[in-house]
Amino acid sequence: MLASVVLLVCGCQTPPATIVLRYCVRHMTIPREQLTNMNYLIQLPRGYEDDTNRYWPMVFYLHGIGESGKNLEKVLRFGPPRLVAQGKDLPCIVVSPQVPKGYFWFRESNMMLAILNEVTKNYRVDKHRVCVTGNSMGAFGAILLAAREPERFASLVPLCGGVDYLDSLRLRDVPIWAFHGEKDPMVPVEESRRLVRLVKEIGGNARLTIYPDLGHNCWDRAYNDPALWDWILAQRK
Repeated sequence: MLASVVLLVCGCQTPPATIVLRYCVRHMTIPREQLTNMNYLIQLPRGYEDDTNRYWPMVFYLHGIGESGKNLEKVLRFGPPRLVAQGKDLPCIVVSPQVPKGYFWFRESNMMLAILNEVTKNYRVDKHRVCVTGNSMGAFGAILLAAREPERFASLVPLCGGVDYLDSLRLRDVPIWAFHGEKDPMVPVEESRRLVRLVKEIGGNARLTIYPDLGHNCWDRAYNDPALWDWILAQRK
């Protein structure tokens, strides 16, 4: 159980003039056998500070193993944080933690929930419109997190991920859109097929898009698909 969360640092960087955003980097610690720090990036949408009564959807993004470390610039390589950094106007708060090297998302659910609680407390987050998504290692972490607290998430978007049977039983009430490359040599496409099949068998809402021409990196194409963002923003608990 999470004993306590300590907010250590918040530093804001000035973004390029073409991107009307504020980037905040926070550092959190969590008591455990060996103290661990986890940094995360918050990207606020255009108009966030103009209307203080408006609450925004949140996308909680988990990166792949190649972006692990202590340099948050690596988190901007892929996914929603990359789109925002490139100037795409996503009408949601994007939160992107970074797991240190040697750690894995499936072991850090307490830390991820602590970050979610911290952001929800300090920013105007619409608690009914929270999406968790991730690619590769991050997809496995996103599935685990949604299975641990399914009541918290309006949607789940795993890209080249997989699930075990027990986790799938807890995902009936979380709408899922999974993506996978047919030629993926690292995570077999059958993993996503199994996820969708198991969730559908218990009456859940799950769909799968398979790219027949892609390997492991299916996320560049998926995250650039406007239909995905329309779907995410339409989901509500």
